[in-house]
Amino acid sequence: MDRIIFSSVLIIFILSLDFYLWSAFKTNFLARPYVKYGFWSISILTVLLMYYPAINTNMPLYPDYMVIIFGFIFAIISAKLIAVFPLFIDDVIRFFRYIFQQLFEKESTQTGLPISRLDFFKQTALALGAITFSLLSYGILVGRYDFKKHVVKLKLNNYPNGVKPLRIIQLSDLHLGSFQRKDKLLEAVEMVNQEQPDLIFFTGDLVNNYPSEALPFVDVLKQLKAKHGKYAVLGNHDYADYIGINKATQTGLAQWNKHLDEIKDVFQSSGFNLLLNENRLLNISGVEINVVGVENWGEGRFSKYGNLDKAMADVKKDIPTFLLSHDPTHWHHKVLSHSQHIDLQMAGHTHGMQFGVEIGKFKWSPVKWRYKHWAGLYQKNNHYLYVNRGIGHIGYPGRVGILPEITVLDVQSA
Repeated sequence: MDRIIFSSVLIIFILSLDFYLWSAFKTNFLARPYVKYGFWSISILTVLLMYYPAINTNMPLYPDYMVIIFGFIFAIISAKLIAVFPLFIDDVIRFFRYIFQQLFEKESTQTGLPISRLDFFKQTALALGAITFSLLSYGILVGRYDFKKHVVKLKLNNYPNGVKPLRIIQLSDLHLGSFQRKDKLLEAVEMVNQEQPDLIFFTGDLVNNYPSEALPFVDVLKQLKAKHGKYAVLGNHDYADYIGINKATQTGLAQWNKHLDEIKDVFQSSGFNLLLNENRLLNISGVEINVVGVENWGEGRFSKYGNLDKAMADVKKDIPTFLLSHDPTHWHHKVLSHSQHIDLQMAGHTHGMQFGVEIGKFKWSPVKWRYKHWAGLYQKNNHYLYVNRGIGHIGYPGRVGILPEITVLDVQSA
């Protein structure tokens, strides 16, 4: 019922947007009937499709064609939203021109004709809408699976001199419920295996909501190869927190725990060592390291199942310590101030908003207004945080500027 109410409110907003645009361009549409019919056909189709996820509440995995359709609906709505801004500015200008005429112009100069829209703003609205739709469409058709390797060299004071660098691959935020394509996941797996990593770390959000989303991909995930093991933690989407389960009831808690057991089984079947507020001491070619994994911990409304004290219990001191923790906000809230030294936290979660600009060392995304640490390597004294941009997607099924990431981390002596 909640989904239907939400969809209805959203549809009212979309229709209001359409009528506003119609009022601005109706003269153009009336001169070209096929454009008018196309405009309202797309609008009606959008309204009908908006009810699809609201009605199909028991379908955790939508077919790929529906994901693509929803993506283009998102692109259309976004283009309309962007196009509205110049028209709104035009309306504000027209309003003040009207007030000025009424107050200051002589009656003899007033023609009584309405103040027309400025063609500049109409053309600007069309251009911005077209650019937005084109970019988002490109992100769906190309950027969605345009995997990019980010090679990072990390020098640690407590990493032994004269030994071979440690190669770690980090993956994050697969969101297999919307990933859809086994062939594309296999492509990413092959890119990982080409690096012949010592370790593979996965930093959460394997699925969108249900463990069943991952089952078609287990045979592909099993093909990820690391010389000294694959380790993972859970992200906020890997729990049953977004599917309406009430943990305050005995039945709800049982359902939640069943979901958790099932996601654990998926990781085990995929060959990952799932770390739930625990740690492992590894010896890699004579070099000892700590691998620590916490359950999800995020500021604000996000779940806080992570227990860093428990995870760090009895870790060996004075050796490189790597923490897998899904949410980067954990770093400045808990990790930096922890009594035991943690060299590097590896996180994901932000996706880089799947939209932004990266040119050389310059990177920008609107997500920076929500997350101070949103992509790449950050340092404070001798503490480091690396935020992976995610390899999957959720919501908008595409990537514009911020491409799906495979992190190649080479750890060596300072």
